[in-house]
Amino acid sequence: MRVTDINLPRLELRESIESDRFSMAAVVVLWLGAIAGLVFSIMSAFNICTSACSEVSLYTIFGLNFGWFGVIFFSVLIGMLAFQHRFVWAEILIILFVCAAAGAELRFIWLQKYEIGRWCPICLSIAVAIYLMAIVLLLNKWYEMRSRRTNMKTYVKSIITVMLAVVFGLSGAVLGVNKVAEAAELNLFLGKTDSRTVVYFISDWFCPACRRTEPAIAKMYPKIAAIAKVGFVDIPVHPETTNFTPYNTQFLLYEKGKYIQLRGALADLAKKTKTPSPEDVQKAIAPYGVKLRSMNFADIESGIHWNESINLTYEIKATPTVVVMNEKTGKHVNLEGREDINYEAIIKAIAEVEK
Repeated sequence: MRVTDINLPRLELRESIESDRFSMAAVVVLWLGAIAGLVFSIMSAFNICTSACSEVSLYTIFGLNFGWFGVIFFSVLIGMLAFQHRFVWAEILIILFVCAAAGAELRFIWLQKYEIGRWCPICLSIAVAIYLMAIVLLLNKWYEMRSRRTNMKTYVKSIITVMLAVVFGLSGAVLGVNKVAEAAELNLFLGKTDSRTVVYFISDWFCPACRRTEPAIAKMYPKIAAIAKVGFVDIPVHPETTNFTPYNTQFLLYEKGKYIQLRGALADLAKKTKTPSPEDVQKAIAPYGVKLRSMNFADIESGIHWNESINLTYEIKATPTVVVMNEKTGKHVNLEGREDINYEAIIKAIAEVEK
């Protein structure tokens, strides 16, 4: 008998032990990764995140917010992990599931790098969790196949299957991701819409300081609109503001030429009631020859989403606030409070962000 024949069982035993140890460690990593991914997804779904997440929140995958899509994904993954020892096919399905997610993350990372232009910490944390799980799963499978002396043909089949899962996930993300709530697509902007400089007037319909600032905004608006893109954003410091946002969104979309007058009409109506009916609004805007349209709830939802994204992006701490930003560089200046919001201050901020 050859010495190598004697040593072979020992080698196989050692490899088997190594495989078992790695398998146990892999289970721990998978559970931690799945739970972490679920927690981060919940944070994303409820906008419990930094300002950098707001741009990502403007995108959906197959009609679902990224956060809620992640909640579903990681919940299913945790379910499969819980039952993997009861079903033979569960282990393979988990590998394919995670590898497909790794492929999809390539699209999400590309999106942040080249379309959004900023990194979302929560999204990157989810990506790290997925790639860590993918690496551990593949290494564990490799240890298992090596301990079983798997032939080369099976290795090749496994590699091809994994690659197909990655391609499938990437393709699904490319086809399924859409930007649905951007103001440019809804055309919520007024003024010089081809300008890279944006001036956001951010207010609350029931904020006393905002009300006192409205006449100054109406007066300076024509001059600002001539040199910059202008957005009017509702931040519901007072919850009743949400009762006026749908009408404000409609006027921004369809009545641009008369928006300032209609805004004034809404401001006057807000002094009379906190819960305006369509009839109340129609009566208020009738002097301007405008007829209230039927509510398009998709536009309203997107408008509300956009308001929220501006709030998160620029970390609005009070109303009224004016944000002046350069879309090319991302540089911005916040002017907070009635005392700081005037034509001269806004012109100075425009010059500063355009440097």
